Amino acid sequence: MSLSVRSRVRVRCVCLSLLSVALVGTEAPGQLVTPKTVPVHQGQQFDLFPSQRPGMGGVNIAVNDTLFDPFVNPARATRLTRGYVFANPYSHSITGGRGGGRTVPVGGLFSAGNWSGTALVALQQLDRAGPSWNLPISEQTATNSYVEASLARRLSGGLSLGAAAYYAGLGAVDGVDLLYAGSDRIQQDGHLVDLRLGLTKDFSGQRTLDAVLVHNRTSVVHDVHYSLWRWVVPGQPPDFFEREEHNEDHTNIWGVHARYAYPLGSEGWRIGFVGTANRLSHPKIPNYDVQNIPRDPGNTSAFNAGVGVARTIGGFVAGVDVLYEPMFADTWATAERDTAIVVGGTIRAGERTVDNTFRFNNARMRMGVSQEIPLKADSSSALGLQAGLGAYAIRYRLKQYNHVQRSYRTQDEDWVEWSPSLGVKYRSHNVELQYTWYRTCGAIGCSDGQSGGQLVLPPMAAGIATSAGGIIAAPGAPLTLDGGVVSVHRITVTLPIR
Repeated sequence: MSLSVRSRVRVRCVCLSLLSVALVGTEAPGQLVTPKTVPVHQGQQFDLFPSQRPGMGGVNIAVNDTLFDPFVNPARATRLTRGYVFANPYSHSITGGRGGGRTVPVGGLFSAGNWSGTALVALQQLDRAGPSWNLPISEQTATNSYVEASLARRLSGGLSLGAAAYYAGLGAVDGVDLLYAGSDRIQQDGHLVDLRLGLTKDFSGQRTLDAVLVHNRTSVVHDVHYSLWRWVVPGQPPDFFEREEHNEDHTNIWGVHARYAYPLGSEGWRIGFVGTANRLSHPKIPNYDVQNIPRDPGNTSAFNAGVGVARTIGGFVAGVDVLYEPMFADTWATAERDTAIVVGGTIRAGERTVDNTFRFNNARMRMGVSQEIPLKADSSSALGLQAGLGAYAIRYRLKQYNHVQRSYRTQDEDWVEWSPSLGVKYRSHNVELQYTWYRTCGAIGCSDGQSGGQLVLPPMAAGIATSAGGIIAAPGAPLTLDGGVVSVHRITVTLPIR
């Protein structure tokens, strides 16, 4: 369910796989195009890789990045002229106590003859959101681990090929608690795997072509615990009972991505074009609400097309990217048993009870500037300043048909996430040191005073009647969700290998 401040939900079976949201943060912008139907922030958890220009708002179509590019397309590691060792620690926090954590990635990039590659390992501690006063420490925090490695070879004619593998062992993912209303404990366990083959080709005139084939798989389990009170007899103490739910979240992605860039004239201008096509399958979609309504498979076709323009003059770099992201998603629910239709008839076990069709028209805009000021006449050391702004406009229409109720509805959702960033950098002959601050604003504002992650379920929201036949009635209660504001502080230390 995509929920802005005044969203109203009539049927609960409309969520796409939540972890697919996180995949955007796992890779470079444009590599994976995934649906996001709720204003929940997760990308910062997976923002592990180093960058030369982290404060430029994510501009990357016409701007090259020596540190970051090899993690996007493994073949681009062959453009390294020397190796690097780096540490990239950062912390992120979400307002309203709805998550955050501390992450320490370390790794290196190497080049030896025609061979090049990358390696990265990271350890992360996440703060679990929700009630913690009665939980042991092991249930107030979670540990995630990450590893990445790639290898590339330079061939003749300006052609390079590379392959990369990425694995994440996940003990928790930011934002999951927001979609299980009323729960007091959620145990998460799973993994994410990303495999890719990359190609890069250098043509005459500084023209470059990049192509990447991606296969990405996520598999996470959510064990959700509820402590509930029920008043059976007015004036008497309520009955207390507990409930456990076991939910699986699986998404598989195949994707292709291409970028072509070339200079414009002789005054430092450069232009680039990107295109991406992804096919996502959702074998398991969790029951993201306090009511247990079955969710079943779904499929998504996602695309993007974009253009970027940049200019470099000495130590000054400026760039702008604009992308359009259309997506088409279909999900459905099936009956666990024979289910009665309200106007007569029966839906047999295994047949569809609900069909959901999503049509996304998302857009991204990124802009940034960077200026290096030499501290010595030979430019062996310099001080750099960076500033950027990103905007992600999410807009979609849901068309839903309930076969049990014989009802049809249309729901439109849209919001914009703004991401300002600032950075300062010191570079010398032996070390590069950067500090970066950036923020991702919530659906209703960018202030730390935002409540963040409020979930409202009025008492009458449990308007779901179940009989022996498994009849599912559509609830009509209002539901509001604010994912909060995320702030990130990052330090990057890079040591060139001479």
